[in-house]
Amino acid sequence: MTVIDGTYELKIQTPMGEKYATLILQKSDNQLSGSFITKNDNSPVKGTCTANNIDFETEVPTPIGKITARIIGAIDGDTLIAESKLMFAKATITGTRKP
Repeated sequence: MTVIDGTYELKIQTPMGEKYATLILQKSDNQLSGSFITKNDNSPVKGTCTANNIDFETEVPTPIGKITARIIGAIDGDTLIAESKLMFAKATITGTRKP
């Protein structure tokens, strides 16, 4: 069984360049909660989890203001790989769980 709970350091490849964030995930049954933390912002996470697959929404800051991002991916051991669908583009996300 894959452990989902944890703090992940993320690297996000966006059309506007590489960005960094911290993701805190907590799983309760098949529900996900937590926080998506950037240099200037902290937004709640709400979604679902089935086995090692994650699917959640959060708000992310952009030059035009906050937008909702849906993030879909999977956790394998201490590695998170996901994709975010934003209003006008996609972002590839990789992350590593902090010890």
